[in-house]
Amino acid sequence: MVFSSPVFLFVFLPFVWFVHALLPERARKPFLLLASLGFYMYGEGIFVLLMLMTILTAHCSVIFMRKFKCHRSKIALGSSLLAILILVIFKYSNFFTAQIAPLLARFSINITPTQFHLPLGISFFTFQAVSCIIDFYRKPDRKYLSFLDTALYISFFPQLVAGPIVRYDTFIPQLKYRAVHYAAFLYGLKRFIYGLAKKVLISNNLAPVVDKIYSLDTSAIDTFTAWAAPLLFGIQLYFDFSGYSDMAIGLARMFGIRIPENFNYPFAATSMTNFWRRWHISLSTWFRDYLYIPLGGSRKGEFRTIVNVWIVFLICGLWHGAAWNFIFFGVVISIFMTCERFYRKKCSFRSSALAHVYTLFVVIPLFFASFRTNSPAHFFSFLSIMLVPRGSLTQLVQLFDAKTAAVLVAGTIFLFPVYGHVCKKFGKSVAFKYMEALLLAVLFAFALTSSSMVFSDPFVYFRF
Repeated sequence: MVFSSPVFLFVFLPFVWFVHALLPERARKPFLLLASLGFYMYGEGIFVLLMLMTILTAHCSVIFMRKFKCHRSKIALGSSLLAILILVIFKYSNFFTAQIAPLLARFSINITPTQFHLPLGISFFTFQAVSCIIDFYRKPDRKYLSFLDTALYISFFPQLVAGPIVRYDTFIPQLKYRAVHYAAFLYGLKRFIYGLAKKVLISNNLAPVVDKIYSLDTSAIDTFTAWAAPLLFGIQLYFDFSGYSDMAIGLARMFGIRIPENFNYPFAATSMTNFWRRWHISLSTWFRDYLYIPLGGSRKGEFRTIVNVWIVFLICGLWHGAAWNFIFFGVVISIFMTCERFYRKKCSFRSSALAHVYTLFVVIPLFFASFRTNSPAHFFSFLSIMLVPRGSLTQLVQLFDAKTAAVLVAGTIFLFPVYGHVCKKFGKSVAFKYMEALLLAVLFAFALTSSSMVFSDPFVYFRF
């Protein structure tokens, strides 16, 4: 069940919100848990048991750490590895067996590659389970965590499938002091509408052009199209994923829960380092706090720091998917991060125009090209076309119709913090509030109309 589907918009969400609002406080948490499990079962069926197994692993580890305090570190490590092992089996078995099968065949050992179904959101709810385990290990003197709290923390439906990844220390205290009121609902509804418009009106309309370009043989692509492909995919992906994040933040707020922001205008970044601090913030901070810092962070010298950066981003690449292009995605990020760190004093453009040009026309195309292409070989084919000019603008112009061009222009405006500056300057005026309300109404009407015509429209990040 996707947030932009008619089933969610017209059935699930109204029913869950109204019942939740009418229930007494003590019944709200159990109801939200049942709703979250039902939400997941609608799309994944029996695999809800896998999520329940992850929840049980996290909760049992908390109980055992409280009971056997002298073995807290072993329990935390063991249970975290068990949760990650579940993720590895379902997400990476197909890839690893496909890689070793040809090698074993040379020795007359024949194996059939596994074909595990990849449950939606497994990467996200696994990371939240690990967060619960590690946070409790680090602060064992906290109050007892009930199974209901653990289960709702890991399965909360607004951010279950594609994040943002919520921290244990951020989520759990809010379950006790939730502010479910009119103002929170209105803010949540506004964020949800903005997110829905990003997804349905911008990302969905750019997707056909991006898919068409990447379906072409590289020999038939000119230089302008080769540059446009990753940039267009990056814009599509940004509005898809930030749209989901806005909807998740808005939905959570409707139920009295604040979850963290996941994007901060990444296309306004001035370097890959700055870009990664603005893109998928909950994931990058998760890797920083639970992997990079425990590895030593930047405290053990320059060489060790660079090694830690490579470890983090290679694992980050694998987290996104079990394929060589995602490993290469991690390599590309690591190369830029290393170069920027090594030359940070000589090439510190900071907020200059040159830094923005470098990020928009060098870093971002390579970042998204490595993410979207099928393999390193496919990436280098695109790269060679980018660097060796050929063709003209004719092919690129033919790919666009008037609607796609209008969507791209509108999308480009919202890639940068223009609207935020306008809100800060005019947000208190009555006229601006009326104009914003009118804009929301128009966006909601168009988004609902588009959603009603598209019954199966998964978010890009659902595959991770």
